[in-house]
Amino acid sequence: MTNLQQSLSILIERNNYPDLTKKLLNIITDSKSSSFDVIARNNLLTEQNVRRISDIKNYTLDVVVDYAQLCLEDGILTSEEIKNVTLLKLFLGIEEGDFYRNGKKSIVKEVLTKQLQLMFADGIIDAKEAILMSDMQGLFGLSYTEYEEFVQEVSNK
Repeated sequence: MTNLQQSLSILIERNNYPDLTKKLLNIITDSKSSSFDVIARNNLLTEQNVRRISDIKNYTLDVVVDYAQLCLEDGILTSEEIKNVTLLKLFLGIEEGDFYRNGKKSIVKEVLTKQLQLMFADGIIDAKEAILMSDMQGLFGLSYTEYEEFVQEVSNK
């Protein structure tokens, strides 16, 4: 599923996000051009008395993980979906290491394990999959060592 607006609409329906999180996602879903309107985001945060987007990071991290899981429902993450995650992280103020610092390690591990199992299923990692593996490391802001632990664990099964 590559259409970010459609995917976010599904997530809003499926998950019990706080109202502010839903409103942030609606800035994207309601956009005519699939744009990430940072001015609208900042105005919403001001209206809600939130000083910085990072102040609600615990909720926005869930959105990124939920989006990644939704994308995996139909198989492997596509390059378009990885690009969408990157843009979503920027819009939601998520930085490298945030998933680990905010207690999301187990859910990230679950998403990556599922993805890696799909890639290792045929016993061959082609060039496209190797690039995708690198992209996945960046997707969740993992260090090389952290990501390598996941790869080794899955490849040894």
